[in-house]
Amino acid sequence: MAEKSVSIIKETRAGEKRVIVLPEQAAEFARAGFEVLVETGAGVGTKASDDDYIRAGARIVSTEEAWRGSDFVLKYKAPGPHEFTYMRPGLRLGAFFHAEGNPELTRALLNSGTQAYAYEFFKTPDGAYPLAVPDSEISGKLAVLYAAYHLQSHLNGSGVLLADMPYVTPPKVVVIGYGNAGAAAARTARALGADVTVLGTDRHRLRRFAASAPGVSCRINTPEVLEHEVREADVVVGAILISTYDTPPMIGEDLVRRMKPGSVIVDVTVGYGSGYLPTFDRQTVHTEPVYERFGVLHCKIDAMPGSVPYTASRAVSPLITPYLIEFGNSLQYGRPAPTAANGMITDGGRMAHHEIERHMDRAFGAEPARVH
Repeated sequence: MAEKSVSIIKETRAGEKRVIVLPEQAAEFARAGFEVLVETGAGVGTKASDDDYIRAGARIVSTEEAWRGSDFVLKYKAPGPHEFTYMRPGLRLGAFFHAEGNPELTRALLNSGTQAYAYEFFKTPDGAYPLAVPDSEISGKLAVLYAAYHLQSHLNGSGVLLADMPYVTPPKVVVIGYGNAGAAAARTARALGADVTVLGTDRHRLRRFAASAPGVSCRINTPEVLEHEVREADVVVGAILISTYDTPPMIGEDLVRRMKPGSVIVDVTVGYGSGYLPTFDRQTVHTEPVYERFGVLHCKIDAMPGSVPYTASRAVSPLITPYLIEFGNSLQYGRPAPTAANGMITDGGRMAHHEIERHMDRAFGAEPARVH
């Protein structure tokens, strides 16, 4: 095993084709003194070949060597059950884990002694979470595109075109939340010509967002406002920051029943438990993105950006690589890497992040998860 090395793993779960480090960024690792191991075929889904990685200074290796050949291993998404056998004490593993909703994964991390780092929890000293931004923005944009497609009448939609047309009343889109995903959804819908309303609860932040989104109406999300806007909507995009087991319901069954027939709700948050949109009783997938409840189409695709691996990888890899190089150097030389340290979720058999512990305790019980 090289003194300073990093392994890039090929994604193999449920058709996932993204890659966390592209050849251009693999070259940055090489220039920083890392031996770069890349599992064969890791970049194929993004049009990055093994030869591209070789030209960048990487070494193409088998699955086994990619997992075993370095103690610093990077993926895009969390390992699947078929990869749990590779986890071990001394392994530093980075990924977009979202482990708070996956007890099987959390238990595997704990039982293996793996030191796991979740990119979504990497937090800068000024309190920002930069690594989740591109995927959130892509999710917001795709939410509008999915809704626009499924409004077609032959797909059981209302037959409304989600775009402006002369002499036709503009379609109405309601976006709940104005973070990275919500803002992207609102701007995309507005660019298509929709009448867009964004709902939020923080008056000052909502005012600040309104100043950055000309043509978008912004309102404080009260029950009365929510009911009025949702009943008039052709599309509702739910994009609150987090939805979990104790999040109060927001758009209940009674309100969904009063929505326009053939309208669409897209849940971008994709949280845990019944959450703020309780008429979603299951997630959907890219190949079957919607189902109908009470005459309204429901779309809740986990990892929505996975359908555009070329774009998603090119949005994420250049952003994340400097943080990962700093992280790798900190592991090798003991230098501080506070942004990455905030992302640690498990360490040597213990839970190391309050969100992981909170969710495991609330949803699944503490006994199987606590390993100290």
